[in-house]
Amino acid sequence: MPSVAFYTLGCKVNFYDTEAIWQQFKDAGYEQVDFDSQTADVYLINTCTVTNTGDKKSRQIIRRAVRRNPNAIIAVTGCYAQTSPAEIMDIPGVDLVVGNQDRDKIIPYVNQIKQTREPVNAVRNIMKTRVFEEMDVPDFADRTRAFLKIQDGCNNFCTFCIIPWARGLSRSRDSQSIITQAHQLVEAGYKEIVLTGIHTGGYGDDLDNYDLSSLLWDLDRVDGLERIRISSIEASQIDDRMLDVLNRSSKMCRHFHIPLQAGDDNVLKRMRRKYTTEQFYNKMLRIREAMPEVGITTDVIVGFPGETDEMYRNGYELMKAINFSEMHVFPYSKRTGTPAARMEDQVDEEVKNARVQELLQLSDSMKLAYAQKFVGEVLEVIPEGNAKEGRVSGRLHGYSDNYIQMEFDGSEELVGQLCRVKMTKAGVDASEGQLVRVMENQENQAKIII
Repeated sequence: MPSVAFYTLGCKVNFYDTEAIWQQFKDAGYEQVDFDSQTADVYLINTCTVTNTGDKKSRQIIRRAVRRNPNAIIAVTGCYAQTSPAEIMDIPGVDLVVGNQDRDKIIPYVNQIKQTREPVNAVRNIMKTRVFEEMDVPDFADRTRAFLKIQDGCNNFCTFCIIPWARGLSRSRDSQSIITQAHQLVEAGYKEIVLTGIHTGGYGDDLDNYDLSSLLWDLDRVDGLERIRISSIEASQIDDRMLDVLNRSSKMCRHFHIPLQAGDDNVLKRMRRKYTTEQFYNKMLRIREAMPEVGITTDVIVGFPGETDEMYRNGYELMKAINFSEMHVFPYSKRTGTPAARMEDQVDEEVKNARVQELLQLSDSMKLAYAQKFVGEVLEVIPEGNAKEGRVSGRLHGYSDNYIQMEFDGSEELVGQLCRVKMTKAGVDASEGQLVRVMENQENQAKIII
């Protein structure tokens, strides 16, 4: 049986795409082997290009695959493959480069290369692509949450970001295809679906009279689906119709990841973000009105070109006032080929790092304060597996619907089940809880455990 090994860099969408490519290899009779500990006939590296470091790491992994088995077919896909195919083709040992389209042709290309041993550069101009590439993933290894890709590409062209050039313009997946796959995932045993994409909230921008809110109501009607989560959404995309879904659907998770990126209007303008700090703050208030106790997490870029101490301070105070439940904080990193990389007044690395540390401390304190609100309350948690190594065995960990990581005593057969867990102690890394009962779907009865 021929073997294939995968290495994925970058975001959740890349991991989804790798799973979809694995399904094609599986259907073609391949077995999957570990990238580092076993030798494979085909190595597929799914690359990232968000930062210059992403490019460098991608090149390192490609070379590692070539060393692992010089006779193997080395195939490269993903964002770095899309933006710099010639650079990758120049690496000795690379046989196939496919961008972020035509991935349904990977198996035919591999078969062709086996015959000819002639390298193939199959990358096309992604800016001309207007149709979503259908790639189903019927199940996920080692996960209790199923990811469902509904969209690809982005129309925003923020000045720090290369992604529109790597992923193309926004393309929405056919709604019927999404609903069909949602039913399949529920039948496969998944109780939570995470809707994902490059610009997930842009779903429907290229469709007639159908948007993300319409899709959420259609998913709300999928029997057996307990929780719907959106991987990330822009503040501007949460409109009145969306707020109505949040308010009335019992399946929507009380958690949103909404990128702020900067908390000062001057910086937002230079980033080419489409909102002001006031608009963002007011939208957070409206979300909390529609869905009380919602957890809101965010992304922040620190030290964007031209960010003065005063601008940074404005951002710090805004983040504190919004009171996020967690922040992902990144120092600004120059990405060659973007307008921001060419801007004057780049911020000193030491200044950036000091700001990052201060914001991470703020994030930890907000995260703990958010969790503390739920001590003594019963939350719905889907265990994903055993608690992290080094902690007590016989303990499970999973996320509540409002994205608090919980650890509690319980047996492994509870993994993937919807459990009711009483929080006993709040923590920054994980909060502790006590299992109250497991919810069972059959005849809508709850099976009492304790």
